Amino acid sequence: MRDIVGLPLPGRLMLAAGLIGFGVISLYFNHLIDGLQPFEAPPWGIRLNAAGLLLAGAGLTWARMAQPAALALWGVLTLLMFAHVPGLIATPGDAVRWVSALQVLGLLSAAMLIAAPGRDDLTRAARMAVGLMLIVFGVVHWLYVGAIAGMIPEWMPGRALWPWVTGAANIAAGLALVTGLMARLASALVGAMFASWIFLVHLPRLLAAPGDRSEWIACALAFALTGVVWTVHRALSRSGEDLQPSVR
Repeated sequence: MRDIVGLPLPGRLMLAAGLIGFGVISLYFNHLIDGLQPFEAPPWGIRLNAAGLLLAGAGLTWARMAQPAALALWGVLTLLMFAHVPGLIATPGDAVRWVSALQVLGLLSAAMLIAAPGRDDLTRAARMAVGLMLIVFGVVHWLYVGAIAGMIPEWMPGRALWPWVTGAANIAAGLALVTGLMARLASALVGAMFASWIFLVHLPRLLAAPGDRSEWIACALAFALTGVVWTVHRALSRSGEDLQPSVR
């Protein structure tokens, strides 16, 4: 178990790949990132958005520029979280809105950890925020079993069962992060699950529908969310917080 937990997982680079993907998608389709950015923008705003995503992603790939890039991303994502609030208040029962808002919260948490590494208070906040995100992901998997099963490749056996399995995995990992129990192992494994979806689910769907903007976004998001949980894993590896029997 220690060998699995101690792997040097490339969280920052996976997050960077996701952000660069968002930038390319925004630029190519001349559109904001559906779900994550719940507003409209003029053409110049869309191009500015794409440039910002590309620069942030490129900055994260370079160790010397990672902290400034993450700091800028932290500020932008904080504003983006506020942009989600009106929609959440207007339709509090809309699971899709909550998932989108929590995805932004996850990205914000990772940016925060990269911008200010080694701070136990930020590590604890990010751990709990990402844990909450995973729990909601798992519940949504169980609420929308049919939709999730429809994303599973036909060649995989037990398509109707996988939403329950992946939902349980998300919830278990989320609880581990929220409580701090086995959090490093949970963040490593749930990140591996997200990464596997890139190859098992998103790339095949993308190849089948290369003109579908939503499939491109889903694939880039899989990279970004893998980066999020692996960034949390790295922060926990430094702090050793998950070695505690309960939340401090």
